[in-house]
Amino acid sequence: MLKSIFIISQRIITGGVLLSIVLILLVMPFCHKNSGPDIPTAYVNIYLRPNSMDYIEDGGWVYVTANTPSRGIIVYRLFHESFKAYERTCTYDPDGCCTSSPVYTCSRLIVEPSGLTILDTCCNSQFLITDGTPFNGPATYSLKEYNTEYDGEVLHIFN
Repeated sequence: MLKSIFIISQRIITGGVLLSIVLILLVMPFCHKNSGPDIPTAYVNIYLRPNSMDYIEDGGWVYVTANTPSRGIIVYRLFHESFKAYERTCTYDPDGCCTSSPVYTCSRLIVEPSGLTILDTCCNSQFLITDGTPFNGPATYSLKEYNTEYDGEVLHIFN
């Protein structure tokens, strides 16, 4: 009797595990992480010598031109050996443009005078320059970030 109860309980547990696995496999294709807006990808393969530029010291930044459809890149030197490179397209309505007197333009993100935040002048979203996270305005996704490698002399920015 005890042996048959053990076999029955083992089948229930096994059946429950199998049922759980089947349900997960059925539901997974419908679940996906929303990684943010679809910002067009530009081919980026840029080399800089940040030590030869006075304005890329620790906490410094510079605008860099990139291939279209990029609106450019903000390169920020977090620490001596650590860099961040952000796309200058806002993650809130990346295809949207605004009317600024007297011309119609698509915005490019700018570094605010404090050097601590990045601003979209169309929607007024603000992002932290240290990691690209939004903290003000309608944007809810972090800035698109490019890969960086630094060998102590040359900074490589790429995707």
